[in-house]
Amino acid sequence: MRRHSGMTLIELMVVLAIVALLTAIALPSYQQYSVRGIRSQGQNFLMDLAQSQEQFFLDQRQYATDLGNGAGLLNRTIPVEVSANYTLTQPFNVNNAANPATFELRLTPIAGKVPARQNDGVLIINSTQQRWRSLQNTAAYDSTIDCTWEATTCKTQ
Repeated sequence: MRRHSGMTLIELMVVLAIVALLTAIALPSYQQYSVRGIRSQGQNFLMDLAQSQEQFFLDQRQYATDLGNGAGLLNRTIPVEVSANYTLTQPFNVNNAANPATFELRLTPIAGKVPARQNDGVLIINSTQQRWRSLQNTAAYDSTIDCTWEATTCKTQ
């Protein structure tokens, strides 16, 4: 008798089932990891922008109304890795006439990109350093529909 070497169809099916199971477990984790990384880039940019706003306020006694060069503008640009996934609301939501003056900065996920597909929410920071993600793009933090930046997922209650 001659012995054949190789895999049988049953062995191949068992291997494919194991690979499919591992993929089903690993893919959602990878997607969440990817969203957190992209969100972190947006959050870092907003924190830098808020810090630039505060520095501008110290120098000019008012907040900047937009990015770019010129009077009343921050000398900043949106990083490529952020602009690939988010749109910065411009001009900024600034109220220099208020006492004290206020600002609010928003990064909205671009439709079709990872944060939008995962319903990650709009990243928001304001002049009082409140930071939240809004699923419904609300004007003020609402704990029933929004979550903090640190929350892993946002879910309406």
